[in-house]
Amino acid sequence: MSIPSQETHDPEDPRQHVIWALRNLPMVAGVGAITHPGYLADWSEHLWKCGFSHRDYLAALADEDGNIHISQLPEQVIKFQPAFRGQRHDMNNAARWVGSDEEAPPPVRIPNIKQMTDQERQAMLQQFRESGDIPSGLAGPPLAEVFDE
Repeated sequence: MSIPSQETHDPEDPRQHVIWALRNLPMVAGVGAITHPGYLADWSEHLWKCGFSHRDYLAALADEDGNIHISQLPEQVIKFQPAFRGQRHDMNNAARWVGSDEEAPPPVRIPNIKQMTDQERQAMLQQFRESGDIPSGLAGPPLAEVFDE
């Protein structure tokens, strides 16, 4: 698959809409990133689904006065959903792209142990022991060892 140029791309095709602008993106020391055309097409389609469109495409939609009705613009069909579990940073794979009308999952609530009964706290401790988060056995000082040579 070759990468179409700005002059030869099909602006109506989401996989080609901005593919030409994604080629050789500058990296360290001005070197252009060499990326497989399949990824560039996927990224172009992704940007289209996010609602981005290029100036030339918009100019083609304009009437003789240069106006574009909002109904002519592409719809945003996906949105970014931050991580709903785990640490709140960009490297958490629980973050994802979802449909723009999809609701966020309910937040995870950590129970306040001060509001729990003794039986509820003991049940949680047992779960931690069974999962290995709390080591079994009695806590105490380390025992002496005998080394025979």
